[in-house]
Amino acid sequence: MKTKLIVLIGITLLNISVGIAQNKTVTDYNYEFGAPEYLLDGYSLNFQYQNGTAIHMEFNNGKAKYEWVAGPATGNGNKDIPYRSRKIGDEMYLINWHETGIKDYLTIVFDFKKMIVHSSIIVGYQDKPERKLRTVFRSGIIDHLKMVE
Repeated sequence: MKTKLIVLIGITLLNISVGIAQNKTVTDYNYEFGAPEYLLDGYSLNFQYQNGTAIHMEFNNGKAKYEWVAGPATGNGNKDIPYRSRKIGDEMYLINWHETGIKDYLTIVFDFKKMIVHSSIIVGYQDKPERKLRTVFRSGIIDHLKMVE
């Protein structure tokens, strides 16, 4: 009988605490994600993917600029693309941008400690005959890195 009473009290207390926790809203936790950060402003680098294609990239004033320097798209690129970044580790950054004109969306992780890059890209998300929708998921090696001191 004593054991049943203890179990009943324990279950009751657990139900009360779960009920209180479930009544909280997102605003109760005070998450403040803030404005986009441009942590790579002043950086420039090259990186080469495992398939032999390579890109030169620069970041300034909250904007990204890139040009393909090896592979079938050599000479192509874009500039003045608003980007966002987050520091996700020691010398590691997550960035993204949306190229609205060509309908591409990029998410890239730069690991400057290991000198590697990982990209996840939706290319041509507005599927058109001249530019078919495809996704890219590649890694590569960073070189010619110029960082802000």
